[in-house]
Amino acid sequence: MAHELREASDYPHKMPSERSLTRCVERWEGGQVRRITERYRILYARALSMSQEELFEDSPHQPPIPVPTQGDVEAIRMMLNALMAADRRFGGRRIRRQADDYLTDVIEPMLRGHVPEALKRQMFGLATEFTLRVAAMHLDTDQLAQALGLLGRASSMAAESADMTLTAWVLSRRGEHEMHQAALTSRPERRATFVRQALAYTEGAAGVAREAPPLSRAFLTTKHALAWSLTGNRARTQRVLGTVWTAYERAGDVQEPEWMGAYEYGHLRHEEARCYVNLGMGREAVQAAELALNARTAARPRAFTLGVLAIGHAQTLEVEAACAAAHELIDLASQISSRRVCIRLGEVLDALTPYENNQAVAELREVAKPVLQGCGL
Repeated sequence: MAHELREASDYPHKMPSERSLTRCVERWEGGQVRRITERYRILYARALSMSQEELFEDSPHQPPIPVPTQGDVEAIRMMLNALMAADRRFGGRRIRRQADDYLTDVIEPMLRGHVPEALKRQMFGLATEFTLRVAAMHLDTDQLAQALGLLGRASSMAAESADMTLTAWVLSRRGEHEMHQAALTSRPERRATFVRQALAYTEGAAGVAREAPPLSRAFLTTKHALAWSLTGNRARTQRVLGTVWTAYERAGDVQEPEWMGAYEYGHLRHEEARCYVNLGMGREAVQAAELALNARTAARPRAFTLGVLAIGHAQTLEVEAACAAAHELIDLASQISSRRVCIRLGEVLDALTPYENNQAVAELREVAKPVLQGCGL
């Protein structure tokens, strides 16, 4: 069965090994796991040439499959917008469980309903967006395994949506997951492995994104630039950043996906600033971060950019300016529940280590202690 499930996948090379999948099949079919995820329901149905209803909905205790309508699409979109707003204001920890439940109990069951092809693709596309948002929440709370599992589910949903832009987005998020792990490890060989994997995923995303509308292409390519910046290769990073801004200049000619509304100019400048910080180009990082802050007003995105700004100032020996940005970062970090923001604060303090004897730096460390301790750092 494990072999058949792999063969039924559009991307067998991305599936778990047969040995690992065999253990999953044993647990599913032995009743040890209450629910099989949507990704594997689809593969079971393909492998056995049966409908999901025949395979999974024959128990009298199962509720009937909801048949989605256009009204459901609008309702889920409203929920997603509210979720994004809350995440950006308060961080992922506070609403992650509700988001998980809504995805599992409301959205995924609708994906099994029989609807016209256009509505089906729309539903799978929206489900992909929602799953990516929930995955980001898990990453934000340092639940890496759960985030990775959600990215797997998002990948199969994106394939069903037939939207190549969404497939590119999933790949770029997978690359971001590798970059996050590279930032957490202290072992050089492990970091090098994570960076290589990030390059592979983001290169795939950039390749698929060549068919995307210009603004989407710019957004999706920034992760590739970010992965290159972790290698220290300035020329290659700046070349990729050049393709980002070339695409951005062409924006407006065609309609962009609705989800791109959250990732426009300010986000592109933020990612550019991150690249420059990774390359040790503090002056350029400061310029890009200041431009990003003009557009990034929500607490969580702004906190990330303030961290980049502070590190850029530290790299250009502007210690007082670095401390000022870091204090604003601490104010925001105390209001939101985001481990990744705390990690960024820790990176700021690391960048200021050469200035330990500076009074402003010493005071900053004292102010930062309660926030870092609250995150377990």
